[in-house]
Amino acid sequence: MIVSEIINVILPVFILLGIGFFVGRFMDIQTKPVSDLCIYVFSPALFFHSVTTSSLDLGDLGRIVLFAVLLFVLFAVLIQLLGIVFGWNLSYRNTMMLASAFPNTGNYGLPIVLFAFGDEGMAIAIIYVVMQSLLMNSAGIFYASNHADVSKKAIFITIIRMPGFIAITIGLVLKIAGIGVPEALGNATGLLGQAAVPVLLTLLGITLASIQIKTVLKFIGTAAVLKLAAFPAIAFVLLAWLYPAGSLEAKVLLISAATPAAATTTLLAMKFNMNPDMVSSAMFVSTLASIVTIPALLLVL
Repeated sequence: MIVSEIINVILPVFILLGIGFFVGRFMDIQTKPVSDLCIYVFSPALFFHSVTTSSLDLGDLGRIVLFAVLLFVLFAVLIQLLGIVFGWNLSYRNTMMLASAFPNTGNYGLPIVLFAFGDEGMAIAIIYVVMQSLLMNSAGIFYASNHADVSKKAIFITIIRMPGFIAITIGLVLKIAGIGVPEALGNATGLLGQAAVPVLLTLLGITLASIQIKTVLKFIGTAAVLKLAAFPAIAFVLLAWLYPAGSLEAKVLLISAATPAAATTTLLAMKFNMNPDMVSSAMFVSTLASIVTIPALLLVL
């Protein structure tokens, strides 16, 4: 039952990617205006609406935040070590981070958690989704814009000016302070946010249509293994330290961490010209491979 539900979650992703691929093959579509619309309008609205309407349990916030931050830092250290061993340059390391360090915990992970663990699991997963969104809109922007000729001060200014980061920050402040969002604003951001996922996935399909897979095959394989094997392995070790064995929190967070690469990182790669073809290809392949890895992990759990 769970496997069939997972397929029902994953299949729409590939349908939208396929539509975008078809459009990219046979129509002359300019991707930059569409990606800018996602970055500056649709995605910030989705982040803000998700944070302000979520049932965040502040009592569980501390350990989940600690888990998310430690997992990200340890994985970043792993990428740095691999970069030294294999001689990856700065651009390649940054691209690898974008392609493998940010799990798709939202539109992909949440439905799976709901099917597998119910509403109780969802309450845990939502906190992790918020943290991942915050990491993606801060550290993700750092890696996407961290070119050799860009100063760290300029990167910091870029991060705090990005609409996604601003939207999440404002949403968290309102949520923690218990300040309600006016119904009209909530409805507007909700409608805009609903456009984010289908537009983004269609845009990724258009991008995939112009990629020569052979030229990035080695990168794709490495990124997929890192995202679907190394990242969850580190998560498993951290969760064994933070939570009792077999606890619901550990199961939910492990499944969330094991999801494929987040689609939003491709937007950042496009925005800052950090090898978007490589990032989008890796996202596609890790999503495809997750059809096997996620059900297998659920069966183990």
